[in-house]
Amino acid sequence: MDKNNTNSAGITNGRPFHVHDEQAAKRERILAAALKLFAHEPYQAVTMDRVAVAAGVAKGTLYLYFPSKDALYLGVLSDGLDTAYRTYQASADPKLPVVERMRRSIAVMVEFYDQRRDFLQFYATEEPRLSEARNRIIEGSRERAFNFFASLIEEGIRVGVFTRVDPRLATFTIQGAIRSVLLYYGPSRPVSEISRELGNLMLRSLGADPVQVSKPVHPQ
Repeated sequence: MDKNNTNSAGITNGRPFHVHDEQAAKRERILAAALKLFAHEPYQAVTMDRVAVAAGVAKGTLYLYFPSKDALYLGVLSDGLDTAYRTYQASADPKLPVVERMRRSIAVMVEFYDQRRDFLQFYATEEPRLSEARNRIIEGSRERAFNFFASLIEEGIRVGVFTRVDPRLATFTIQGAIRSVLLYYGPSRPVSEISRELGNLMLRSLGADPVQVSKPVHPQ
């Protein structure tokens, strides 16, 4: 029987799904290995040979996914920022009040970067030769983050729970505060405690009452 045939719904059976999953897993291993190296060593010290060994793949396989070290470096950056965006976007339950959504989004960002300290360190460094391409990726990510947080801030202003502020300035303040705290504050306090206090601080700066009772808003 042909394992690559299609079923009555036109969906390919058998091996292609397995191959796709295997390829995705291999790509994740490559990105994780590259991130670990780029985060802790100068760009010039990282080689494709070392990444291949760390990821457990052949060098030729590595080049199938990323044709150069530059492409791999930028792929690590793009993948990390895309994952961050999907993570905090998924935390915004529209049934919750906007204050609670903002609180949760901040908490999720703190948790995301705490669990990915290597990416946070990688993000804080820069390879000058790739600065133009790197900045394009970061600017695209910032714009998506701006749209996400600005929509929450604008909604909060509209319903009267946030004071009138510049949404873009507030967004950059929130993001910068999270990254700076995780990079420089140190391990002296539990992350959950820092997350809660930072969330309350940001909400107060928006004019919200961080201790207000948050209950789901049920559509009429």
